[in-house]
Amino acid sequence: MQISYKNNLDDLLALSEDAISNNKQWAKKKAWSIYYMPLLILTVCSLFAFLMDKPAFYGGGIGGALFSSIWSYFCYKNYPKKMAREIEQKEVFCEHIISLSPEGVKEKTANSESFNTWESLTRVIYNDDHVFIYNTPVTAHIIPKREVGEQSFQDIKKQIMAYKNT
Repeated sequence: MQISYKNNLDDLLALSEDAISNNKQWAKKKAWSIYYMPLLILTVCSLFAFLMDKPAFYGGGIGGALFSSIWSYFCYKNYPKKMAREIEQKEVFCEHIISLSPEGVKEKTANSESFNTWESLTRVIYNDDHVFIYNTPVTAHIIPKREVGEQSFQDIKKQIMAYKNT
């Protein structure tokens, strides 16, 4: 089976979100920044307010905790978009021709050609809009449904499942 498509920024962001959602270290850092650090700020300011008998520290603690939590949330939300825009992606935003066979996945672009056996692939992830064929823990062939159509997208999924299970 041969597939031809082009990726855009949304496809790259979908890959980033998928990779991040499965990264335990990223999840721990995000939880620390959004939840635990503001709680620590609130606790320390409350302790100062209690020990020094100055209620203004309570307001500072609440304000600092709220600001820290909101700031961290927006930073984590926008980080993948910022990184995707800053890095030159000439091998992503181009014509891709992928061939699926019982031996593996072959990809060809204007600048490169690669082949991976099914055994060498890290994982294959399916969602409603994309198929991600990971060739390393953080890089993947991104097949967008909008480029190949609904029926071809379902055929691609079936073909990959058949090849991966043999």
